Amino acid sequence: MPKKKKKKLGWKERQRQRQLKQQKELDKYYTRREIEAETKPRKCSKGKILAALCLIAIILGSYGAWQYTRPSTQSEEPPPINPTNPLLTPYDFTMRDIDGTQFSLNSFSGRIIVIHLMGVGCQGQINPINEYQLTQLKTVCSSYCGNNPVTLITVAVATCENSDLAQIRINYDIAWLFGNDYDDGKVDIAQQYAAQGDGTIVLIDKAFQISEAYSTIAASTLSSKINQLLGA
Repeated sequence: MPKKKKKKLGWKERQRQRQLKQQKELDKYYTRREIEAETKPRKCSKGKILAALCLIAIILGSYGAWQYTRPSTQSEEPPPINPTNPLLTPYDFTMRDIDGTQFSLNSFSGRIIVIHLMGVGCQGQINPINEYQLTQLKTVCSSYCGNNPVTLITVAVATCENSDLAQIRINYDIAWLFGNDYDDGKVDIAQQYAAQGDGTIVLIDKAFQISEAYSTIAASTLSSKINQLLGA
Protein backbone atom coordinates (compact mmCIF):
# COMPACT_ATOMS: atom_id res chain seq x y z
CA MET A 1 0.00 0.00 0.00
CA PRO A 2 1.60 3.27 -0.99
CA LYS A 3 2.65 5.64 1.90
CA LYS A 4 0.70 8.81 2.34
CA LYS A 5 2.70 11.87 1.64
CA LYS A 6 3.00 14.36 4.51
CA LYS A 7 1.09 17.48 3.97
CA LYS A 8 3.43 20.30 3.25
CA LEU A 9 3.08 23.06 5.84
CA GLY A 10 2.53 26.56 4.75
CA TRP A 11 4.83 29.42 5.64
CA LYS A 12 2.61 30.74 8.42
CA GLU A 13 2.31 27.32 10.02
CA ARG A 14 6.04 26.80 9.96
CA GLN A 15 6.56 30.24 11.45
CA ARG A 16 4.08 29.48 14.26
CA GLN A 17 5.78 26.17 15.10
CA ARG A 18 9.17 27.88 15.15
CA GLN A 19 7.84 30.49 17.59
CA LEU A 20 6.36 27.78 19.80
CA LYS A 21 9.68 25.95 19.87
CA GLN A 22 11.55 29.15 20.76
CA GLN A 23 9.03 29.88 23.49
CA LYS A 24 9.52 26.40 24.98
CA GLU A 25 13.27 26.90 24.94
CA LEU A 26 12.91 30.25 26.71
CA ASP A 27 10.59 28.72 29.29
CA LYS A 28 13.12 25.97 29.99
CA TYR A 29 15.91 28.56 30.30
CA TYR A 30 14.04 30.75 32.80
CA THR A 31 12.92 27.72 34.78
CA ARG A 32 16.52 26.54 35.02
CA ARG A 33 17.67 30.03 36.17
CA GLU A 34 15.01 30.14 38.86
CA ILE A 35 16.05 26.71 40.16
CA GLU A 36 19.72 27.78 40.25
CA ALA A 37 18.86 31.03 42.04
CA GLU A 38 17.01 29.11 44.75
CA THR A 39 19.71 26.48 45.29
CA LYS A 40 22.84 28.67 45.08
CA PRO A 41 23.80 31.33 47.69
CA ARG A 42 23.20 34.83 46.51
CA LYS A 43 26.23 36.91 45.77
CA CYS A 44 26.28 40.56 46.73
CA SER A 45 27.67 43.05 44.33
CA LYS A 46 30.82 44.92 45.23
CA GLY A 47 28.78 48.10 45.61
CA LYS A 48 26.43 46.53 48.16
CA ILE A 49 29.32 45.03 50.12
CA LEU A 50 31.09 48.40 50.25
CA ALA A 51 27.91 50.15 51.39
CA ALA A 52 27.40 47.59 54.16
CA LEU A 53 30.99 47.99 55.38
CA CYS A 54 30.60 51.77 55.45
CA LEU A 55 27.40 51.45 57.48
CA ILE A 56 29.11 49.17 60.02
CA ALA A 57 32.03 51.61 60.27
CA ILE A 58 29.63 54.51 60.95
CA ILE A 59 27.81 52.53 63.65
CA LEU A 60 31.05 51.50 65.37
CA GLY A 61 32.42 55.02 65.16
CA SER A 62 29.26 56.49 66.67
CA TYR A 63 29.31 53.94 69.50
CA GLY A 64 32.96 54.65 70.22
CA ALA A 65 32.30 58.39 70.36
CA TRP A 66 29.38 57.80 72.72
CA GLN A 67 31.52 55.59 74.97
CA TYR A 68 34.20 58.29 75.05
CA THR A 69 31.88 61.19 75.83
CA ARG A 70 29.47 59.55 78.27
CA PRO A 71 30.24 59.97 82.01
CA SER A 72 32.47 57.31 83.55
CA THR A 73 30.73 54.86 85.89
CA GLN A 74 33.67 55.18 88.28
CA SER A 75 34.54 58.79 88.93
CA GLU A 76 38.00 59.65 90.20
CA GLU A 77 36.37 62.14 92.58
CA PRO A 78 35.07 61.13 96.03
CA PRO A 79 31.54 59.72 95.80
CA PRO A 80 28.79 62.10 96.92
CA ILE A 81 27.41 61.64 100.42
CA ASN A 82 23.91 63.07 100.49
CA PRO A 83 22.43 64.57 103.65
CA THR A 84 19.84 62.44 105.42
CA ASN A 85 17.22 63.02 108.05
CA PRO A 86 18.79 63.27 111.51
CA LEU A 87 18.54 60.12 113.63
CA LEU A 88 17.00 60.14 117.07
CA THR A 89 18.76 56.96 118.15
CA PRO A 90 22.04 55.57 116.82
CA TYR A 91 21.98 53.14 113.92
CA ASP A 92 23.90 50.08 115.08
CA PHE A 93 26.29 48.64 112.52
CA THR A 94 29.14 46.18 112.19
CA MET A 95 32.20 46.90 110.07
CA ARG A 96 35.87 46.03 109.72
CA ASP A 97 38.77 48.32 110.38
CA ILE A 98 41.07 48.35 107.35
CA ASP A 99 43.49 46.10 109.27
CA GLY A 100 40.73 43.44 109.43
CA THR A 101 39.48 43.97 113.00
CA GLN A 102 35.68 43.63 113.12
CA PHE A 103 33.67 45.70 115.57
CA SER A 104 30.09 46.82 116.18
CA LEU A 105 28.95 50.27 117.22
CA ASN A 106 26.88 48.84 120.04
CA SER A 107 30.02 47.37 121.63
CA PHE A 108 31.05 50.94 122.54
CA SER A 109 27.83 51.68 124.40
CA GLY A 110 28.63 53.58 127.61
CA ARG A 111 31.44 55.50 125.91
CA ILE A 112 31.46 58.79 124.02
CA ILE A 113 31.49 57.91 120.32
CA VAL A 114 32.59 60.24 117.51
CA ILE A 115 31.67 59.09 113.98
CA HIS A 116 33.21 60.82 110.96
CA LEU A 117 31.82 60.18 107.42
CA MET A 118 34.24 60.66 104.52
CA GLY A 119 33.97 60.06 100.77
CA VAL A 120 37.13 58.68 99.09
CA GLY A 121 37.82 58.76 95.34
CA CYS A 122 39.28 56.02 93.17
CA GLN A 123 42.85 57.28 93.60
CA GLY A 124 42.46 58.13 97.28
CA GLN A 125 41.23 61.70 96.78
CA ILE A 126 39.26 63.30 99.61
CA ASN A 127 37.49 66.64 99.71
CA PRO A 128 39.12 69.58 101.59
CA ILE A 129 36.46 69.34 104.32
CA ASN A 130 37.81 65.92 105.26
CA GLU A 131 41.40 67.06 105.21
CA TYR A 132 40.36 69.57 107.85
CA GLN A 133 38.24 67.09 109.83
CA LEU A 134 41.02 64.49 109.93
CA THR A 135 43.49 67.10 111.21
CA GLN A 136 41.05 68.10 113.98
CA LEU A 137 40.33 64.47 114.88
CA LYS A 138 44.05 63.78 115.17
CA THR A 139 44.31 66.55 117.78
CA VAL A 140 41.28 65.21 119.66
CA CYS A 141 42.63 61.65 119.54
CA SER A 142 45.94 62.76 121.04
CA SER A 143 44.01 63.92 124.12
CA TYR A 144 41.39 61.18 124.48
CA CYS A 145 42.34 57.98 122.63
CA GLY A 146 43.45 55.33 125.14
CA ASN A 147 43.06 57.58 128.18
CA ASN A 148 39.31 58.19 128.34
CA PRO A 149 36.11 56.29 127.48
CA VAL A 150 36.05 57.91 124.04
CA THR A 151 35.97 56.08 120.69
CA LEU A 152 36.65 57.77 117.35
CA ILE A 153 35.55 56.11 114.10
CA THR A 154 36.13 57.37 110.59
CA VAL A 155 33.79 55.67 108.11
CA ALA A 156 35.08 55.96 104.55
CA VAL A 157 32.79 55.61 101.54
CA ALA A 158 35.20 54.11 98.99
CA THR A 159 33.58 52.23 96.09
CA CYS A 160 36.82 51.64 94.14
CA GLU A 161 39.35 48.91 94.83
CA ASN A 162 42.27 51.30 94.32
CA SER A 163 41.15 53.95 96.83
CA ASP A 164 44.19 52.97 98.99
CA LEU A 165 42.77 53.62 102.45
CA ALA A 166 45.98 52.30 104.02
CA GLN A 167 47.89 55.19 102.45
CA ILE A 168 45.31 57.68 103.72
CA ARG A 169 45.77 56.27 107.22
CA ILE A 170 49.52 56.89 106.93
CA ASN A 171 49.19 60.35 105.35
CA TYR A 172 46.84 61.68 108.07
CA ASP A 173 48.24 59.63 110.95
CA ILE A 174 44.85 58.05 111.71
CA ALA A 175 45.30 56.27 115.05
CA TRP A 176 41.60 55.57 115.59
CA LEU A 177 39.17 53.09 114.00
CA PHE A 178 39.07 53.48 110.22
CA GLY A 179 36.94 51.31 107.94
CA ASN A 180 35.09 51.29 104.63
CA ASP A 181 31.30 51.52 104.61
CA TYR A 182 31.30 49.86 101.15
CA ASP A 183 33.27 46.85 102.38
CA ASP A 184 30.04 44.81 102.30
CA GLY A 185 28.82 46.29 99.01
CA LYS A 186 26.39 48.67 100.73
CA VAL A 187 26.54 52.29 101.87
CA ASP A 188 24.15 51.93 104.79
CA ILE A 189 26.22 53.69 107.48
CA ALA A 190 26.65 56.91 105.48
CA GLN A 191 22.98 56.85 104.49
CA GLN A 192 22.02 56.79 108.16
CA TYR A 193 24.55 59.20 109.65
CA ALA A 194 25.44 61.79 106.96
CA ALA A 195 23.03 64.43 108.25
CA GLN A 196 25.41 67.18 107.05
CA GLY A 197 26.74 65.47 103.91
CA ASP A 198 30.39 64.63 103.26
CA GLY A 199 32.53 65.32 106.31
CA THR A 200 29.68 64.92 108.81
CA ILE A 201 30.76 64.30 112.41
CA VAL A 202 28.20 62.71 114.74
CA LEU A 203 28.54 62.71 118.51
CA ILE A 204 26.94 59.89 120.57
CA ASP A 205 26.68 60.16 124.36
CA LYS A 206 27.23 57.56 127.11
CA ALA A 207 23.52 56.67 127.11
CA PHE A 208 23.92 55.62 123.47
CA GLN A 209 21.88 58.57 122.20
CA ILE A 210 22.82 60.92 119.39
CA SER A 211 23.89 64.24 120.89
CA GLU A 212 24.70 66.40 117.85
CA ALA A 213 25.84 66.31 114.22
CA TYR A 214 28.28 68.79 112.69
CA SER A 215 29.16 69.73 109.12
CA THR A 216 32.55 70.98 110.34
CA ILE A 217 33.99 71.37 113.81
CA ALA A 218 37.30 72.52 115.29
CA ALA A 219 39.26 70.29 117.66
CA SER A 220 38.77 72.74 120.53
CA THR A 221 34.98 72.79 120.09
CA LEU A 222 34.75 69.02 119.74
CA SER A 223 36.92 68.53 122.83
CA SER A 224 34.65 70.88 124.79
CA LYS A 225 31.57 68.90 123.70
CA ILE A 226 33.26 65.61 124.66
CA ASN A 227 34.14 66.98 128.09
CA GLN A 228 30.52 68.04 128.65
CA LEU A 229 29.27 64.56 127.77
CA LEU A 230 31.93 62.88 129.92
CA GLY A 231 30.81 64.96 132.89
CA ALA A 232 27.12 64.42 132.30
